Amino acid sequence: MSDGDGSRARPADTGQQGNERTLQLGPGTAVPPAVLTIAGSDSGGGAGIQADLKAFMANGTYGLSVITAITAQNTRGVRRAVGVEPALIREQLEAVLDDIDVRAAKVGMVPDARSIETLASVWKARLKKETDGGCHLVVDPVMVSTSGHHLLDPGALETLCTALLPLATVVTPNLREAEAILGLNDGDIGSVAQMEAAAQDIADRYGIPVVVVKGGHLEQQETTAVVTDVVYVQAETRVTRIESPRIDTQSTHGTGCTLSAAIAANLAKGMPYLAAVRQGIRYVNEAMQAAYPVGGGHGPVNHAYALQVAPVPRPTLHSPHPLTDYLKAQNNALWTKYTRHPFVQKAGAGTLDRNVFIYYLKQDYVYLKHYARSYAMAAFKSDTPEEISVLSGIAQKCISESELHVELCAKWGIRGEEMGRIEESWASVAYTRYILDRGACGDVLELLVAMYPCLLGYGEASVSQAKDPLTVTQGNPYWPWLEFYVGEEFQTTVERGQAMIEKLAQRENPSAGRLERLVKTFNDTVALEIAFWDNALQLHSAG
Repeated sequence: MSDGDGSRARPADTGQQGNERTLQLGPGTAVPPAVLTIAGSDSGGGAGIQADLKAFMANGTYGLSVITAITAQNTRGVRRAVGVEPALIREQLEAVLDDIDVRAAKVGMVPDARSIETLASVWKARLKKETDGGCHLVVDPVMVSTSGHHLLDPGALETLCTALLPLATVVTPNLREAEAILGLNDGDIGSVAQMEAAAQDIADRYGIPVVVVKGGHLEQQETTAVVTDVVYVQAETRVTRIESPRIDTQSTHGTGCTLSAAIAANLAKGMPYLAAVRQGIRYVNEAMQAAYPVGGGHGPVNHAYALQVAPVPRPTLHSPHPLTDYLKAQNNALWTKYTRHPFVQKAGAGTLDRNVFIYYLKQDYVYLKHYARSYAMAAFKSDTPEEISVLSGIAQKCISESELHVELCAKWGIRGEEMGRIEESWASVAYTRYILDRGACGDVLELLVAMYPCLLGYGEASVSQAKDPLTVTQGNPYWPWLEFYVGEEFQTTVERGQAMIEKLAQRENPSAGRLERLVKTFNDTVALEIAFWDNALQLHSAG
């Protein structure tokens, strides 16, 4: 960004003439791009410049502000709004531009035509449009507050459309704002298809590279479980639908401000148009999920959720099982080797050696006895009725699973009493004693993590194998075994066990050291699961 005389921006006056000091950044220190919000002030802190500055920081940028209006408002509504004199808006904007290299800006509430004209005049003189080599500008055409208070003079709409929108890189109207911009009646945009047409019409009419029409208020959503926003990228003449989980919450104040601010931050960091919008939408959705109650009306989102550093993040609808994801991600190759094991693949294809499978069933019958004991131990270590009930229920499911093994063996002429005289293999001894040792030495979370690969892995491996085109269901003697794990009853058991582990992890918020031990325990038992199947394949394929 250049000053008016063409020179580069100058550092601020320190008041220490002749004794200037230069800040030395440490190795690897990155300077975040500066992003400007031009909007009104929200005394409740949930929208306007307050929301924008929080969103800028949460998205890795440095926030600047030009205040266009001062409002007296809270979570229940706007009581009064007073515009800042256009001359002061100009002075604020020029003061920022004279000193700081602004990479992107967003415009929110600009209350009247004179203020819009002032802003547009400075922008054209100092910054130019992004497509002409200038600065990204995201315009959120704020017109009416959630509580119904008019934030834009009715006579200023034409000025907004003709003076400001043509300067924008991205415009983010909601349904009513899109209708106003296009001169439509309230309710004329009532479907996703009509949103797409409106986005293209706005872009073409005002020469805007990207238009995002927000669908949060659309009543005719294809499904009530999602919110659909549409993004039209003019250069590609393409409309993209972005679906997000619909959040049942009162924490919706300032979501439009926050989205446009997040998009501006992402553009300042160099993201492509669609990626910047997609990431901004996800940020707002997850900030809503992470929100906490503020006030008695529509509270704000949790702008800072992305800054809350924790080894195990909190669950979201996008990532509902963060501990599970973390454990598997630490050794994806090992987890894949387990869940796509040749034993399971051969069973799915019906090519597994009969003696191998019978040997496995006998050993797993023994294993399940110790596995049930381990869940009983976990129930013993738990201190809430809910946890005791869930863990005792999983122990009972282990007994049901072992009964399946007896039934399958009976089909091949192996009597029930024979199952009780099985000599336990070294693979089973190593595995089951490791789990019991974790239970004896550790707490309930470590014990559950030690047992987790068996529960989770069988659930994933069976579902994956069932979808494999090489899997045979008709006439395959091993299909009933796979079908048991694919079935709703076992998958529900997996979900209950998974929910228990995630709940314990969130309650504890384990330290990095603790998490490292849990990862080792998890990987150890994944390796023991692999060895259990390897043992059957390698030592007993001859019968």
